[in-house]
Amino acid sequence: MAELRRLSPRELEMLLGRAREARCPASLRVEGTARMLGHLQVCGLEPGAAILLSGAKQRDLLPPAGTAVALSLVLDEEVVSMGTVLLDAGVDDPARQRPRVLRAAWPTEAIGFHHRDEVRVATPEHPALEATLRYQGRSHAAQLLNLTETGMGLGLEDGSEIPVQAEVVVETLLPGGFPLSLGGIVRHWERLEGGWMALPVRVGLVLKELPPGDRESLRRMVQARRILRSEAIRDE
Repeated sequence: MAELRRLSPRELEMLLGRAREARCPASLRVEGTARMLGHLQVCGLEPGAAILLSGAKQRDLLPPAGTAVALSLVLDEEVVSMGTVLLDAGVDDPARQRPRVLRAAWPTEAIGFHHRDEVRVATPEHPALEATLRYQGRSHAAQLLNLTETGMGLGLEDGSEIPVQAEVVVETLLPGGFPLSLGGIVRHWERLEGGWMALPVRVGLVLKELPPGDRESLRRMVQARRILRSEAIRDE
């Protein structure tokens, strides 16, 4: 459950300043719907007026100015959420293929804080999920190591041809038999040292829009994992 905090103007500006400096992953969800843009980054601030978000693609269908949205930021070990309003689409330069810069109104209501462990659905306490990563017609066997509302981490045996910023699809079967297919953009790629490792490649993705059916399957898994965690704590 989110902890709601009403920040002072200075505290809010410091928080959003950290998000800008880290260019932290962000997502926008239209209030009252499952429609989401989940491959954004905080790229700038207009203190007291707007939060600037980059990463929207030319093909993305953007909500019009005035649309109420929920903005989520992944900052350190917390997911920070706030209600806001989309102001305008900002920069749009198809000739140079520059991403559009979105402007979300400076928040005025209480801010929600979730510790990432509360929304992470594959944790060290639970086994990784078998998954398939698809990129440019090729399939890679993978393990889903962690999954939050805005991103996921995968382990692969190889995948050296998958570059940062690549758009991929990940398919897995959640506990209980619920299939899940997620689109994402590669933000991190790393090969860990140690020839003994079965899955030395680590790939971090920022999720794209999550269809309503997949969102419901994910909610069921979150609930199941929370129950298992509660039982484990009670048995200690």
